Amino acid sequence: MPSYAPQRCQSPAGSGPQENPLLHKITSRKKPFPRRSDGKDVQHNEWYIGEYSRQAVEEALMKENKDGTFLVRDCSAKSRAEPYVLVVFYGNKVYNVKIRFLERNQQFALGTGLRGDEKFDSVEAIIEHYKYFPIILIDGKDKTGTHREQCYLTQALPVNRHFSPR
Repeated sequence: MPSYAPQRCQSPAGSGPQENPLLHKITSRKKPFPRRSDGKDVQHNEWYIGEYSRQAVEEALMKENKDGTFLVRDCSAKSRAEPYVLVVFYGNKVYNVKIRFLERNQQFALGTGLRGDEKFDSVEAIIEHYKYFPIILIDGKDKTGTHREQCYLTQALPVNRHFSPR
């Protein structure tokens, strides 16, 4: 009897048996923003929720109440430069971290770019990285910028438990 391994999150590039041939055609061209393959790949991840308000996502994460739980949502002021937000629950707080798209080198980065500027080839690569290396979370209400937390991304928020399908 054949065994079936889970296909989700094995490779951040998303190249597995579930690959869509149409996406392959798109990725073979020069990478326009936001790389169409990344946009499509992001939408197929369990941690991507799309166009939900900051408040709705924060409330759902607070209900789940598990450190390291996260989602990626569309940025409310979605632009080429800031297409997504990584939303993380840690220490009874919800942190919203912008995901920036760097046009010049066709890569993604977290936050404002003022502190550290690690670059990633995809949003999936960001998520995979912070499952194994702690993400630094800065409280936006702390004007001194000294209150920082660190946590690993541990699990995607179970979307079907908190949101009705659109």
